[in-house]
Amino acid sequence: SGTEIAFVLDGSGSIEPEDFERAKGFIHKMMKTLYEKCFECNFAVVQYGFEIRTEFDLRENWDPRATLQKVLDIVQVCNVTKTASAMQHVLDSIFTESHGSHKDAAKVMIVLTDGEILLDEMNLTTVINSPKMAGIKRYAIGVGDAFKKTKALNELRLIASGPDDANVFQVTNYSALDGLISTLQQSIIGIEGTQGDALEYELAQAGFNVQILDKRVLIFGAVGAFDWSGGILLYDLATKTAVFLNESKEEAQQAKHSYLGYSVAVVHTEYGPLYVAGAPRHSMSGKVFVFQDGHLKQTLQGEQVGSYFGSELCPVDVNCDGVTDLLLVGAPFYHIRGEEGRVYVYRLETETGSFTLKEHLNVQVTSPFARFGFTVASIGDINGDGYEDIAVGAPLEDQLPNSSSFGSIYIFNGDKDKIKSSFSQRVKASEISSGLQYFGQSIAGGFDFTNDGLQDITVGSLENVIVLRSRPVVHFLTSVRFNPDRILIFQNNSLVTAELCFNAVSAVPVSQQEFPQLYLFYTVDLDVKMAKRRVQFEDQNTTTSGKLLVSEHMCSELQLYPLVGDPCDFDCFSSVFLRVKHEVLNKNDHMEFAAPVLDRYQPSEMHFQLPYKKDCNKTICAAQLTLTTQIQKELVVGYTKEVSMKVSLMNSGDNSYMTTMILNYPRTLHFKKVTFEPSSPAVHCGQPAPLTSAVLSCNCRIGYPVFKKTTVNFSVIWQLEESIFQNKSSITVNITNINENSTILTEEHVLDVRYAFTAVLTRPVSSMYVNISEGLLENKEFRFNINGENRFNATIKLQIWVPINIQGHTIMTVKNASGTQGIRDVQYQSVHCSLQSDGDNITVVAELSLSNAHQFLKSGSALLVPGKITFNKELYLGLEEENHHAQITLIFLKDEVFDPLPTIIRSCFGGLFVLVFIILLLWKCGFFRRKYRAM
Repeated sequence: SGTEIAFVLDGSGSIEPEDFERAKGFIHKMMKTLYEKCFECNFAVVQYGFEIRTEFDLRENWDPRATLQKVLDIVQVCNVTKTASAMQHVLDSIFTESHGSHKDAAKVMIVLTDGEILLDEMNLTTVINSPKMAGIKRYAIGVGDAFKKTKALNELRLIASGPDDANVFQVTNYSALDGLISTLQQSIIGIEGTQGDALEYELAQAGFNVQILDKRVLIFGAVGAFDWSGGILLYDLATKTAVFLNESKEEAQQAKHSYLGYSVAVVHTEYGPLYVAGAPRHSMSGKVFVFQDGHLKQTLQGEQVGSYFGSELCPVDVNCDGVTDLLLVGAPFYHIRGEEGRVYVYRLETETGSFTLKEHLNVQVTSPFARFGFTVASIGDINGDGYEDIAVGAPLEDQLPNSSSFGSIYIFNGDKDKIKSSFSQRVKASEISSGLQYFGQSIAGGFDFTNDGLQDITVGSLENVIVLRSRPVVHFLTSVRFNPDRILIFQNNSLVTAELCFNAVSAVPVSQQEFPQLYLFYTVDLDVKMAKRRVQFEDQNTTTSGKLLVSEHMCSELQLYPLVGDPCDFDCFSSVFLRVKHEVLNKNDHMEFAAPVLDRYQPSEMHFQLPYKKDCNKTICAAQLTLTTQIQKELVVGYTKEVSMKVSLMNSGDNSYMTTMILNYPRTLHFKKVTFEPSSPAVHCGQPAPLTSAVLSCNCRIGYPVFKKTTVNFSVIWQLEESIFQNKSSITVNITNINENSTILTEEHVLDVRYAFTAVLTRPVSSMYVNISEGLLENKEFRFNINGENRFNATIKLQIWVPINIQGHTIMTVKNASGTQGIRDVQYQSVHCSLQSDGDNITVVAELSLSNAHQFLKSGSALLVPGKITFNKELYLGLEEENHHAQITLIFLKDEVFDPLPTIIRSCFGGLFVLVFIILLLWKCGFFRRKYRAM
């Protein structure tokens, strides 16, 4: 079963890559179109070039989206053109049971090529004449100028099946392929019909569908006229003449086998009648033709191939004024998963007399082959609301192999100038009788078979006709009258009497005699909008139930009591809401008249308000509230422990009832408490609740329940969480009450949030010494340490100034630094370091140039290398800021130059002088005199 389509794609090297992409796009669009219109079609793609490749076979169609993506993912194989081998591959490896093919399926092969066969070891004629090719419909698409050659053209004709060139298509380039999609689609998706000599009225089957225009004119559908293109006959009973209307001769080819007249209808307009006829097979998707005065006025086009659009027509006069408002068109074979069916709703525009599509009637049918819309009928006003209703048949719904009963009808009610889009009732065959089949294949309405004033419905099924008796539709107007009409405040013993009444409204009079066992059951719930109920019944419950024998007017009296105790401890000013629900139950199954049902479009639940009486003795109690708030200007996360906001609320007017302050604040603030003076009105706050992911909300009651003419001063205190705030965090204060015509007071404080950190700047060595006497290059390391706590990842910058020039002389060169800053005669170079850690060591290496330093530096000269911590003071606060500065002193030393010559001279003269002195002394002492002794 179904249709199997194999695309044979030429991927040879003669095809440019962009043209190959266009070929894939053509196959993609073709498959997508057929997927939407042929749910039993399966596809395969074979590409050929230097190899024959199966891109996917018939088994891979369970997910159409994935299959279409496989087409786009095909990679060109290039080289030779083995068309014959590729076609044989389809016979051997595609149209076989092992690859998903079914024996009884229709098989189609589409060959897309750009030239004649090249280097193919197989013979094309042999492949075409193969027994496996029997029964396969073949299409040949040739692209380009190669087919101007006789050989290539003959090959193309041989590839295509059929004696003529009907299945041969030639285009000049790959861009023109999309123009073939519609033609191929209509050729592939076969429809019923016959071929042969043209017939006119021989097989017209006039009377296939008949409508009565008036007492003298009948409209016949003639579906078989002119080779089943069809038409309609207007037959005049008085003159015995007929007028035949069909599509113009210019559209004769498309009209062939269209079955015009399959359904006919008369539409009444202010300008005369319109004759409407359906042609469910026209253009394969179906059409509806609208004729006026013997001429074609308008056509309505179906949207899906095979949907049988136009097989059923139903004009509807919704407001029953004699002029048609809507035209309903059935398309019972419209498919999504199966033949679920669809009904199109067209509105007749009074200005133009033409139809415009407004909506579709769809139901979630339980069977994918329900054929919803097989029949559509106007059944009169069955619910008594003054608007025409319709019934739609789905004769195959719930049809299963073991089902003895199947088929359903759906009731749709009219509403002013439209049909309500949701059905009010579904009647299933299994609910009527066992063995009913095709229930809903025909429907008729507008007759009162039971003489009860209600229009009944006749439904056809296989070998049976069923009359469905209409039940009166009733709704009840509910009312409650309170005495007194308000609850008295501060009076616990006050009693309120509530008179609950129901008035029955129906197209058929409802009386006690006709329905002796029909009861209305009601339930009353008190104060349904409050978690803590303020009113109760005599039995101390807040819910009661009862029943009333149905009549045109029914009433019951209820006693309401305020709760014992202080009635105003939480809310005695917002109204008490009563909820009344009702339903109708029939206790007698054998009444002469059918039991009524509640109107599903009328509410069976109503709410009523019982207000409290206020004590200002005015029509409107007008409070005059003035709000003032103050909050500290700056919050420092990590330093500030609590946030306090002072609130002052003054009432200079009438009493303010249920005065409430709503605080919206960031999650990073934790509500702690509210402080107020004992003598002032009390302020009580509830538990905070999330308002958004980043904001909490807290409701506070001020002076509950009555905030009188006074002033309350209080403070709201939050604990500050040590975490990051969102940008533009704010605290919003809203003051509300339930007084009439009151306005909300609002004040907002945008928080100035900074984050604290601690950083201490130190240096391991406070002084460093440099000897400038030798005049050599020397590297010095200036080390600074930063320690502290930085929980919020503040970006801390350390700025170090290194002196590089003195009086125009270069003294130091900083490696890998930028920027300069001048200070007096000493020019400094600034080094910047950014960090976010709690501690870090920073070292700056500088190269000292000392060759000429002795010329401008004295021994003992000192230069400072200062360091300073900087940060964004708009976002952060540095604690212990006095420790953000440190400096290293660089001291220069010079060796003294020693000249030994003067010392030597002085030493020589001194030595000589001492020598002379010693000699004289020795001489004086007679050291040099000779001493002789006598021998």
